Amino acid sequence: MEPSTVWEQQFEVRAYEVDMRGHLAVPTLCDWLQEAAGQHARALGWAIEELAASGLTWVLSRLHLRLDAQPEWGSVVRLVTWPAGVHRLYAIRDFRAFDPGGETVAVATSGWLLLNLASRRPIRPPAEIERVAQAAPGRALVDDFARLPSAEAGERVAEFTARFSDLDVNHHVNNVALLRMVLNGAPNATLASCAPAEVEVEFRAEVAVGDTLEAVVARTSDGEGRFVHSLVRTSDGHEVVRARTCWVGVEE
Repeated sequence: MEPSTVWEQQFEVRAYEVDMRGHLAVPTLCDWLQEAAGQHARALGWAIEELAASGLTWVLSRLHLRLDAQPEWGSVVRLVTWPAGVHRLYAIRDFRAFDPGGETVAVATSGWLLLNLASRRPIRPPAEIERVAQAAPGRALVDDFARLPSAEAGERVAEFTARFSDLDVNHHVNNVALLRMVLNGAPNATLASCAPAEVEVEFRAEVAVGDTLEAVVARTSDGEGRFVHSLVRTSDGHEVVRARTCWVGVEE
């Protein structure tokens, strides 16, 4: 039997997966996206451990997440994911998350690069991805992954050093660890009274253990609670992550 073009997985919000208000933390949701993507890739025969034999691996390059609800501790979330085609060198994978009543919790789209481990350069994804995507539901969130604006001229607000606990199986800092740095680089007033409603991230370079990253943030001109972010490696001034976020007020 051929594996399904759509993968479903259920998660329960644990006490250690919530923010200070008891709502599902955005990095936790992104961990779930990565877990479901990995499980489906394994079922389709595209798992990292299988690619490694050919000197290849998957790396997440782009993520766009929109949150429509804030599940609380103990809530159950049903996550659905599928390959959504190929755009330039990106293998597109999309996601929808639902509460037990079928209401949408979040939607996301992601762009993955198939990386040659020797050259550290991306190669074109296999045609099989396009074939599987033709039988899948289509895009959950349309994004052509244009380059995000830089915040390098903004305010330097925090500094982070990559630790061994931040590394993944590709031996570089995991994308969710970098996302945490981006979110923690938002202004304190925003972190204290708001929650992310939309997050777009562009992972531009690998980050190694011991690298020190400076978080830079700038407000945008298109409304309250909107920011652009950069993570800049202090050793060489290289901008390793760009992001754009939208935050909404949360009642205590």
